[in-house]
Amino acid sequence: MVKPLFPQPMLSQPEILADKILVYPDVKQLNVIHYVPTSLTLVQNFGQPQFFFYKYIYIKQKTAGAPQTIAGGILTLGIEFSDDSEILRRIKGEKFSFRPVPIEKIDCQLSYEVLSSQKEKEEEKAEKEIIAKRKLVWTRKNFTLPLDRVSAQLLWKIFEENKSTGLSVECEFEYKGYELEPEGKIIEGVRSGRISFLIPITMKSHPDLFRVINLAEKINFTYRNLTLLCFDFVNRVSNDLAKIMVEVEILTARRQRDFKTIYFTPESEPQVDLEFNIPEAKGGKYKYKVTRFFKDGKVIKSDWLEGDEVFLDISTYEIKEIERK
Repeated sequence: MVKPLFPQPMLSQPEILADKILVYPDVKQLNVIHYVPTSLTLVQNFGQPQFFFYKYIYIKQKTAGAPQTIAGGILTLGIEFSDDSEILRRIKGEKFSFRPVPIEKIDCQLSYEVLSSQKEKEEEKAEKEIIAKRKLVWTRKNFTLPLDRVSAQLLWKIFEENKSTGLSVECEFEYKGYELEPEGKIIEGVRSGRISFLIPITMKSHPDLFRVINLAEKINFTYRNLTLLCFDFVNRVSNDLAKIMVEVEILTARRQRDFKTIYFTPESEPQVDLEFNIPEAKGGKYKYKVTRFFKDGKVIKSDWLEGDEVFLDISTYEIKEIERK
């Protein structure tokens, strides 16, 4: 027989309260009730929704009609499960303690619906486009989604023209507990749930949450340049990180070693522009190493890696883009 060491739900004794909240008693403690969250909501920071969308462009010359390249984009949002404890307290009373079920893994899918034709608009039909999907451990409430140039341009246009009928997050999750067999034996069990959440953000209602950044504005095209991007600290995405150190090494035109060290912290900007003494026409690969310092004292160092792109994104993302067919 399994003997739980911590408060755990008895999954074989479910109950529905307030017509929508699924609850379980605790395996051992009679005054503890576990509930399954019924909804998701955007995290709020100082009255602002935790959401932003950056589109990165690349314009070499500041002249009318100069060619513009979409370099990509970044979409960040923070969501959290609803707190249904107050509703349950009104029903069951103050003598109980209410806890959300211990959710361990969650499968999140970020998508939007767009009206693709006038006929469909008249018929109120929409096509759903999935832009991200990933299974993750539910340890944080924040998702940072890197967008390639095609996705960034398409999603930006949808927001700009107000064609989106719903940027949404769909979550399927699992939670563990225990079950009581007919003969009285307690065994481990697992249940699943599903929640959909329509993100209430538009470019018209929150214009300050959308930005276009020209990555060429601070770049001198005479020399080899590198733009470092790190979004791990934006909107408190990585609460367990203290700082990130990036070391970059390159050989100059005179075959001399040029070495630079950059730090990203919660107070720093997510973009750093570097310039090396080597003509851009000669190209030149570089080596880089990333060291992450955690608040608990843990340090994780990467190997020395090689790169040759002008944009280097060293962020660690909770959701990664899926390949389109």
